[in-house]
Amino acid sequence: MSATTTISTKEIKQIFQQRTSDPSELWRLAEKANTLAVVVENYWENLPPKKQELLTAFAYIDFEQPKGINRILLDSIKTLFAAWIVAWIVIKGELNAFITYRNALERLVNAILSAIERENLAYQKALSKAIENAIISSENNKAMTAEEACERLRELSNQALE
Repeated sequence: MSATTTISTKEIKQIFQQRTSDPSELWRLAEKANTLAVVVENYWENLPPKKQELLTAFAYIDFEQPKGINRILLDSIKTLFAAWIVAWIVIKGELNAFITYRNALERLVNAILSAIERENLAYQKALSKAIENAIISSENNKAMTAEEACERLRELSNQALE
């Protein structure tokens, strides 16, 4: 039994380019993002290639940042804008809607990145080898905390990608 949810390109763009201050609109976008995350988690391989490309592009937007002084300037502007937006959200009493929206967006991006990783066999092999090497080399090391283990896995994943 399969479920089909139709989400248009326009709706996908709305999820990633939220510019509203209406809490009901934030709740609606959060619901759409969560629905799309479920679709990506369960039916990624059944999505048309164009929609996969669009979702992939949206998931990688934050990763593709300029270098040097442009990055510093962009980071400063983003930080100031984010502070202003959060202050406005708190003043208007929309914090719960905003947090729900951000969590849904994060879930969607994680679902997309996981789907991309699942279909990349070279990445899977490199990651498996990196984890295997880490386990072998860590046999003589002290026990790690959960946070240290997560950080180590992130490092291994980055090494595997390189």
